[in-house]
Amino acid sequence: MEAATPDPAVRTYTQVVFTDVPHSYTPATPVTCCYTLPAGFEPHPRDWVGIFQVGWSTTKDYHTFVWAEPCSEEVGLQSVAMSAIFKEYYLPKDETEFYQFCYIDGGGQVRGASTPFCFRELVEMSEESGPDDDLLVITTQEQVEQSVREKAELMREVDRVREENERLNSVLQEEEQEAATLKEHQKEKEKEMSELVEELHRLKEENENLKSNLEEQRQETQHLKDELEVQTAKQQLNEQIQQQSQSVNGASRQDEAKYERAVTKINQLKEERQQLRTTISVQSDEIAKLNSKLREGERELFKLRDNAQLLQVDLQSSKKEKERLSAELQLLQSLTHTLDEVKLENRELSRRLTQEETQTSSDEDLKVEYQTVLSQLEGTRVQLATEREESKTTHQRAEVLDREMQQLKTTLEEVAALYKQEQQKSSKQELQLREVHKMVADSNIIIEEKEHMVSLVQREVEELTRENQKLRSDIEGLRSHSSDLKTVPLADLGHPDAARPAGATSRSHREQPREPAQLSEHIYDNISRISEPEEEPLVCHHCLESFPGITPQELEQHEQSHQVCPFCLMVFDNVEQSVFEDHVYSH
Repeated sequence: MEAATPDPAVRTYTQVVFTDVPHSYTPATPVTCCYTLPAGFEPHPRDWVGIFQVGWSTTKDYHTFVWAEPCSEEVGLQSVAMSAIFKEYYLPKDETEFYQFCYIDGGGQVRGASTPFCFRELVEMSEESGPDDDLLVITTQEQVEQSVREKAELMREVDRVREENERLNSVLQEEEQEAATLKEHQKEKEKEMSELVEELHRLKEENENLKSNLEEQRQETQHLKDELEVQTAKQQLNEQIQQQSQSVNGASRQDEAKYERAVTKINQLKEERQQLRTTISVQSDEIAKLNSKLREGERELFKLRDNAQLLQVDLQSSKKEKERLSAELQLLQSLTHTLDEVKLENRELSRRLTQEETQTSSDEDLKVEYQTVLSQLEGTRVQLATEREESKTTHQRAEVLDREMQQLKTTLEEVAALYKQEQQKSSKQELQLREVHKMVADSNIIIEEKEHMVSLVQREVEELTRENQKLRSDIEGLRSHSSDLKTVPLADLGHPDAARPAGATSRSHREQPREPAQLSEHIYDNISRISEPEEEPLVCHHCLESFPGITPQELEQHEQSHQVCPFCLMVFDNVEQSVFEDHVYSH
């Protein structure tokens, strides 16, 4: 048999109506419970009817139960009357407690509840008969004296009852004050719960922001990987350029000096590129560590989510408990109202007793009224006992709720501390990522500058190779021309008139004929002039001054005497060494 705690929001105690429920049943006899299923109600084979003590909290608190009889007729537009029989062996034995019937469906939900009743003997029930019964009493003098003594005892008992009522009134006032304090405490708890709910919503929003930040960091790391691939491609291109620059040979010493400088610069660039690779590898390791830390942060966020869900479940359970306590407070208020009515009845009885003292009424009427007063006092005592038990249970539940609230506060404080730690970790990771981004940006700028310098050096090398090829072609042309001149016969050179025009022949006859020796010297002089062209003066590439008549070694020594920046090739001759070093370090 499944039993579940009834939800106050969905209690439907009035669906199944219990009929013909008396105020009390005779113990040790079977009890027949009559109830009516309303129209549209669908019974279940697992439905049952139980006897519960008044003040029960869950469906597990039943004293005994029987399975509901299956309905032979279909429950449609009309209600159906049913009954259940409880055997005398399983009935309660306590005659001071009140009980009630409850109809529980197969899902553990309460579908109906009866009015309270108790189990008493017929003698006790006869004692509770009203004062309206007609009796014929014959009394004697002894009975009159005895009635007088009983009247005095009744008066003392009435005084005692008054004192007891006053004491009960004071106790009731104290309980009302405690109920008011409980209400205020409940309101404070509701405020705290609302604050806790707001804190949970804020934590959820911050968790979403952390997720978005983590996604952005992942995208940035992917972008960094793409940039590293581009840099590796650029490095391969630089290696190809280096191979091409190494393939260029046959230049002059000046070109070789420039080429050596370019090679040194390229080597420096290689070293710097290697350093950048090492820094990038270190940065990739740091990024991997950051990714692991981010994964740990995600795990912590999932844990925080689970804790938040548990807190929400606790909040819902506390809300249900609050609603149940409010229902119990309403019940206490109704009981206080009944106590007020009992007080009024007691006052009325005391007034009647005083009137009867002045008016000598019959002793039997006093006995009957005394019995009614005693029964009413007994009922008030029972009600007060039940109220005390209910107040104790409410106090205990309030203490349990206080403990639960303290636990919720501690858990929320722990969650807030964990969240602060996660925020600090995420801020540190963001700072580290920013530093990595700055380092990568600086490395990209340095690589771009190096690539620009390599392109400039490559252009210079190409220009030098073109100049060398041009010079070689010029030298080859001069050599071929000089060899042609050497192969010309002297006869052709001795009769120049054959090659001259007609206008020039007259002048050749006027001139004196030259000697063959002079003619040959003149020819070889021309050949030597043609074979040895005039050398151009060497120019310094830094100060752009020409130096005619010096060797390339001397020009190289002159160029080395200049202070030249290895990056931008700027000349710093008339500048202090510290200024020159600062300029070089600025690159």
